[in-house]
Amino acid sequence: MSSAATSGIGETGPTRGPVSPVRAASTLALWAAAWQGGAPSDEVIAAIENSGFRAGVRALSVEAAAASGLPGPGASSAGSAALLPLLRTGGTPELLLPTAGDLRGLAPGGRLTLAALDAGAVVVFPAAGIGVVPMDGQWRADVCPGRHPAPDLRTAGRELDEAIGEATRRLAAADLGRDAGSPRDRVAEVMLAERVPTPPGTPAGSAALLAKAISLHALLCVAGNHDTAAVNSFELAVVDDALRPLARAVRDGRRAAVAAACAALVGTGR
Repeated sequence: MSSAATSGIGETGPTRGPVSPVRAASTLALWAAAWQGGAPSDEVIAAIENSGFRAGVRALSVEAAAASGLPGPGASSAGSAALLPLLRTGGTPELLLPTAGDLRGLAPGGRLTLAALDAGAVVVFPAAGIGVVPMDGQWRADVCPGRHPAPDLRTAGRELDEAIGEATRRLAAADLGRDAGSPRDRVAEVMLAERVPTPPGTPAGSAALLAKAISLHALLCVAGNHDTAAVNSFELAVVDDALRPLARAVRDGRRAAVAAACAALVGTGR
């Protein structure tokens, strides 16, 4: 079995660190596209299971079970291989990264939206009208008719750079950009845990933007835990306000990278 390429982030292999639903969903989208483009099924299954979500696959509703061929409510979960038919025929995968106040592409209520919001990620297969969410170590599928196209690579990259600049200026103005010591190690740990194995044939531009989004995601995770130089409630609020637009740009950057890679991988036909 050939080794997977990487987005500057590591190889296909056992997950290190905490299991991340966003990492898992990114992996599922990329390797579903690779499967449609002709990647070997064993490589696809290995990548999906190495994301850390391998406890089972099941549909959340009777409708989703009928549309996806997955076992439905009340049935025992199937293995990861049960996803392959959906991944093959579901259309070009689309990664959505919902968060409170930003449910773009999802209905305002329902099982899938709540599950996706809790996980922070869902992969939509538009031809099947099905979304797949990584949750509690398992994959859960439900009806998902909505879509939200990702920005193009150039736009996402520019907006990410602008958000970085603005956050840096605001933190510097508040004198909060000083070295916080140990958080550097924590950022490195999160980056390692968030590595996404990219399939062979992933465009370099997509891999580069994905790597950048992951590194900034790691920084935001550490800052979100207030593991920074901020020392009081006012300074913590300044940090949160400065980083909120950057968090949205990071999500859009990841979505753009995955969308461009999926479009290329589906068309490889290798």
